[in-house]
Amino acid sequence: MLNSIRQKLFVNFLVLITIVTLGAGLISTVELQKYFRAQLSNQMEIQIDEIAYILKYPPASPRIYGYLTGYAAASRFRITIIDESGIVLFDSQVPEDSLQFLENHADRPEVKRAQVQGIGHDERLSQTLNTGFYYMARKILNAGKTPQNIAGAQIVRLSIPLIEIDQMMTAVLRKILIGGFIAFVVVAGISFYFSRRITDPIIKLTRTAEKIKQGSLDTAFDYNNNDEIGRLGSVLDEMLNKLRSDVIEKDRLQKVRSQFLGNVSHELRTPIFTLQGYLETWLDSKIKDEKKQRLFIEKAFNQAERLNILLTDLIDISRIESGEMKMSFRYFNLHEWLKTIVSEFEGKAQKSGVELNLHFNSSMKNKQVLGDKQRLNQAMANLIGNAIKYNKKTGRVDVRYDTKLGKARILVQDTGVGIAQEHHSRLFERFYRVDVQRSRDVGGTGLGLAIVKHIIDAHDSAITVQSEPQNGSTFSFLLKMMP
Repeated sequence: MLNSIRQKLFVNFLVLITIVTLGAGLISTVELQKYFRAQLSNQMEIQIDEIAYILKYPPASPRIYGYLTGYAAASRFRITIIDESGIVLFDSQVPEDSLQFLENHADRPEVKRAQVQGIGHDERLSQTLNTGFYYMARKILNAGKTPQNIAGAQIVRLSIPLIEIDQMMTAVLRKILIGGFIAFVVVAGISFYFSRRITDPIIKLTRTAEKIKQGSLDTAFDYNNNDEIGRLGSVLDEMLNKLRSDVIEKDRLQKVRSQFLGNVSHELRTPIFTLQGYLETWLDSKIKDEKKQRLFIEKAFNQAERLNILLTDLIDISRIESGEMKMSFRYFNLHEWLKTIVSEFEGKAQKSGVELNLHFNSSMKNKQVLGDKQRLNQAMANLIGNAIKYNKKTGRVDVRYDTKLGKARILVQDTGVGIAQEHHSRLFERFYRVDVQRSRDVGGTGLGLAIVKHIIDAHDSAITVQSEPQNGSTFSFLLKMMP
């Protein structure tokens, strides 16, 4: 059973070599047969030309029968001369006095073709010698008519035993097989060498992976090649580095989780304890004054409302960060959307003594933007709500929109207390507050801007802030517009 890549590669190489060698041998054999037959045909045609010349100009001595018999022995071909009616006039392998007993050759395929086409070929068993032969016959013209010539000669036929052709082919095939075997052994050795070269780096990578599996992350993948295996080692090394980073990140997230749970428990505990305190005081006291009773109930209600807002924000940010909250992107009218949001906050702004305005560009009143309107409402509610809560008495909040980089830019500007530069980088972290006491006093949960950032990020945009202490703040982001 083949369990290793090295064994599989080596066996596959051997199978491939065997197939290629056998295929090459088969093709070579077929092509050599064609080549030998072509060469043999050319040689036989040359011999027939010479015999035709001899018949036309026979030698003075010895007799032509003996001359042609010697010629046939020297050339390895059997020579047969036939007249127009198919009677054999000469056969180099039949005595002259036995020619009369030979069958008429007029029906021989090669003779028939020679009579019609001038030349004919055939392969078959000789009825005279009971041996397989390859035949070539050709019609000759103007044979000599001297007393020594073979009178009536019209067809010259040469033949050679097929066994001689087979013997030549067998000799060549034997050499091909020997060469193929030598090539097989050499290539098999080369295949084994290269299979080791290919698999050794894989074995090293596997051993390193086994160490990592056992928990050893301080190792490294050994790769020195620039090929696919080298690139695999490089990728695995990058994965190992990422794994180390993930382990470090996991530890960091564990700490963040602990801090988050601590923050959540603290944020929940504060309104709960406050609510509990107000209710206990109200229950234990014998206050008869309805105004004071109402004051305690209002404060308890405010803490319950703050607790509800905190829980809602916690659920929202949890759903956003887990990917459970899906965005539904649609095109909608930018001006009408902002006009509706601003109108919803006018009462809160008036109650806080803050002026709230929407500034618009008349050329953009019909512009459509792409986004999840419900989530963008949530983001804008946080931004405008913060701008009102952290503003000054008789302050102002301006909501504007214009174009930038081919997109719609939405800005929320206020004249509030502003934010120092050192807080900008952490402003969008969960539970991060610039002024903890004021944030709690105005009902802040510490999650609003974190939720805003996640929503704007999901719109392939980014929330930016420009702010200085006592000079107000400007929050802005971009949205894609309909072309």
